[in-house]
Amino acid sequence: MAPKSNWQPGEPLPAYADRPTAAAIVTHHCFPISHRTIEKWPLTVRRPNKTCVYSVDEVLEVAERKLAEAYAYKQAEG
Repeated sequence: MAPKSNWQPGEPLPAYADRPTAAAIVTHHCFPISHRTIEKWPLTVRRPNKTCVYSVDEVLEVAERKLAEAYAYKQAEG
């Protein structure tokens, strides 16, 4: 079971987010990902209170770059 996000669609984006929240934001705005994927991305990690947090702007920048660079093709009409 995935950890609970502190953010819901329709709420303003936070400046910083933990992995589950960052994954929920990317899933809503770009493409589906797991919270485990965030830890593999080249992101700057900050650790206040021993919790990993990420800049939401940086997370979305990486996600949008990955989406733009992703292989794309046209499916057959069926």
